[in-house]
Amino acid sequence: MHLFKLLKPGTVVSVASLLLVASTLPAQTIGTSGLDWHERFLGIIPLVKPDPKDPVVATVNGTPITLAQVDSFAKTEARMINATSAAETRATWQDALENLVNRTLLIQEAQRRGVKVPEMEVAQRARMFDVAGVNGQSVGQTGAPDPLLLKQVEQSMQIEKMLDQIFKTEKVAPTEKQIEDYYQQHKDLFVSDPGDVRISHVAVRLPPNPTAEQKQAAFEKISKLYAEARASKDFAALARQKSEDSVSAPKGGDLGYFRPGQLPPVVEKQAFSTPTGGLSQIIESNIGYSFMKITDRRGATYLPLKDARSKIALVILDYNQNQAVKALLRRLRNQAKIEFTKPPAPASGA
Repeated sequence: MHLFKLLKPGTVVSVASLLLVASTLPAQTIGTSGLDWHERFLGIIPLVKPDPKDPVVATVNGTPITLAQVDSFAKTEARMINATSAAETRATWQDALENLVNRTLLIQEAQRRGVKVPEMEVAQRARMFDVAGVNGQSVGQTGAPDPLLLKQVEQSMQIEKMLDQIFKTEKVAPTEKQIEDYYQQHKDLFVSDPGDVRISHVAVRLPPNPTAEQKQAAFEKISKLYAEARASKDFAALARQKSEDSVSAPKGGDLGYFRPGQLPPVVEKQAFSTPTGGLSQIIESNIGYSFMKITDRRGATYLPLKDARSKIALVILDYNQNQAVKALLRRLRNQAKIEFTKPPAPASGA
């Protein structure tokens, strides 16, 4: 039995990204960070007190959006998506600006429609908000909610109430056919017993006690083979011609069938989560470097549709709601006058 360990994430195409393509609806989020409409327009509110000195970075039908509002929104969003790099932070700021523009459009549309929320309900909801301090810590609330918080919560509730009405009109509730189709198209998500999985691999060997240069050369070689495998329709031919595992190469890289418990845990996780026909990540083992292709499965059993129906319905409902919000925002943006102003450069050393 070979000993395996995964290489650092990001060295090759992630298995998770392959699974995302295979296992979800064609997600089309409102923005670019992956947050859904609940989180963008109801979950984050810009609690920034008005300041005449605060630069305006955008106007939406005459309503200003300030730099401080975008900064506040972006900091919260960055924590939600765990943004850490400078590039992620910049992207989050741009996404926050778009979110605030869209939130403003939704508030304006709700008010145009005359959507009202009772003051008592607004106050009750405001007391439920966990208000964050400047460093992200929870500061809690004592006494009556702040007037600015009340205003922002009221606007969020107006959006929520308006969208509830739109969702009823658009009939976003999933149909039985949608649920059944999703179940059939994503059956790998509902495996109760994975059965056996058949694996082939391509390997590049290393000598005993390899030098750093030898390891680097071997890794570059396996990376090129990985790219070839992704582009080729004949994995077996690639393995026969270029794999350095003398036992499996003549068989097109075939290693046979495995059941759970017969592989090292990190390899087993990839083997049973990678779709049939998919490639694993590059793996470092006691023989060198390799990657697997899942060529077959047998004996798998699946959770009955009746037991998966409620979870599937929630996924489809969220998708349908997201699509309805996107359609509304497209219409509102086409009719709106939106102007952006370049924000001031950061102070030196900031």
